Amino acid sequence: MASLVLNTPWLRIRSLPELAPTFLRRRQSSSFYCSRRSFAVVACFSASNNGGSVRVRFAPSPTGNLHVGGARTALFNYLFARSKGGKFVLRIEDTDLERSTRESEAAVLQDLSWLGLDWDEGPGVGGDFGPYRQSERNALYQQYAKKLLESGHVYRCFCSSEELVKMKEIAKLKQLPPVYTGKWATASEAEIEQELEKGTPFTYRFRVPKEGSLKINDLIRGEVCWNLDTLGDFVVMRSNGQPVYNFCVTVDDATMAISHVIRAEEHLPNTLRQALIYKALEFPMPQFAHVSLILAPDRSKLSKRHGATSVGQYREMGYLPQGMVNYLALLGWGDGTENEFFTLEELGRSFLLTINFTLFDLHRHHHVFVLDFAVEKFSIERVNKSGAIFDSTKLRWMNGQHLRALPIEKLTKLVGERWKSVGILTASEGVFVDEAVELLKDGIDLVTDSEKVLLNLLSYPLHSTLASAEAKPAVEDKLHEVAASLIAAYDSGEIPSALAEGQAGWQKWVKAFGKSLKRKGKSLFMPLRVLLTGKLHGPEMATSIVLIHKAGSLGIVVPQAGFVSMEERFKILREVDWEALNKGESVPVESTAAAST
Repeated sequence: MASLVLNTPWLRIRSLPELAPTFLRRRQSSSFYCSRRSFAVVACFSASNNGGSVRVRFAPSPTGNLHVGGARTALFNYLFARSKGGKFVLRIEDTDLERSTRESEAAVLQDLSWLGLDWDEGPGVGGDFGPYRQSERNALYQQYAKKLLESGHVYRCFCSSEELVKMKEIAKLKQLPPVYTGKWATASEAEIEQELEKGTPFTYRFRVPKEGSLKINDLIRGEVCWNLDTLGDFVVMRSNGQPVYNFCVTVDDATMAISHVIRAEEHLPNTLRQALIYKALEFPMPQFAHVSLILAPDRSKLSKRHGATSVGQYREMGYLPQGMVNYLALLGWGDGTENEFFTLEELGRSFLLTINFTLFDLHRHHHVFVLDFAVEKFSIERVNKSGAIFDSTKLRWMNGQHLRALPIEKLTKLVGERWKSVGILTASEGVFVDEAVELLKDGIDLVTDSEKVLLNLLSYPLHSTLASAEAKPAVEDKLHEVAASLIAAYDSGEIPSALAEGQAGWQKWVKAFGKSLKRKGKSLFMPLRVLLTGKLHGPEMATSIVLIHKAGSLGIVVPQAGFVSMEERFKILREVDWEALNKGESVPVESTAAAST
């Protein structure tokens, strides 16, 4: 199979005609051979079971929000279809009439669209195999149930609920599997007619062979085998005429020509029932691939008690679809390299790999060949069958990578609109927003982080910083002398003039200021950072101070945002009791709300 060669779906060999040996020019086949003592080149081709057409489906139940596990299953189906040039089908499994709602369906469709997983067939799109809601396909299920009844693969079962409960209790006492042992599998026509005349409710039960086994070759898990004697006859149609899940799924997958069923491993036990129905209806069997569950850090199944679990929740928390898709793809899959950064387009793409090589025969003639491989980035063979741990810290980091990879115009628009919408700035665009985003973007992993980093820039917690143990070395390095010189420079107009000239003017002034104090490097920049920003750490200092000046001069910050202007900072700086601070006495924290955030 071609999958043995770089996991490629096809392989083409081209030889350069003027250099190719005569046997390659003459023969047109998928395998080329010559004398054992010279060389041989073999090319293999493969196709899917469905006439070469790959069709996969994602079939959510609209009974709640789209779980991250379901989103990953949808993603793997989408990527498999795209990498194979196939179709990605969306089908709504809404046979649970009591719990299914159109609101939940709309939410699931919205989440899939937000992730960029556009379906080729399904609700809102249509297609040749519709309808795409199970609730609209009941006539089809009735048709195939009747066919099974006529062929003898199913029979009417008139057992009451009380009788079925009693069978389970007896089986439990005997430590046997809870399989159906009722009489209706072997009932006579007369007995059946008698119950029908009385109007006794009945179900359709599938007649399971009493001996033997069933085996499938799962694309992820390898060979999986079940003994049939552990199953028992199972219901395919309820007494109210509604089909059971496993029957619906089988009929839908077969009549929609689904070639590959890629789903969560919790569906693996269902495969036995579905395979028996496929065989009874003489449907071609699709290939199965059961993806491992997503686990919490404690290796239990990921659930609400571990925090956010739905795609909608992560969207509301400020995550990007690009970050979610990238992270979900890496939960149980990898491309075999150390690369972890992928876009949806990269993951679903097949690309051409060309290899040139030269071979020599016994006559020392060289022959040049070119091999073209269609290589898929996403391959189902690289999906791990072990459970994948959901790491919210890594998801956040991954989101930050994608956020900062956005074109700067898009990132600025996204963050600027956030700053305005949450009530920090009066405008969402302009020179201040542009420069602030450029300065602060490395501290933003989620769009919501942008609020914290901007408020931090605008705040001035000088007194609490000076009182901290970490600031002690800076305070003891004659910080009061630098403060006195800084205040004098501000009062003389030097600092306002330098800031008005922008970053170049500010840096020129800092250089001159350092010379006047005979300070440079850390002994100059640390005191300036503490005194002007009120903090020991932060983004690049020169840009930060110029931005603080611009925020004040442009009036872009709303009054309630806790912004401390340059003028207010120097007022606070003048009030510092350096003598008390040097003695180690407590320094009162700013009384004004504007002093810190």
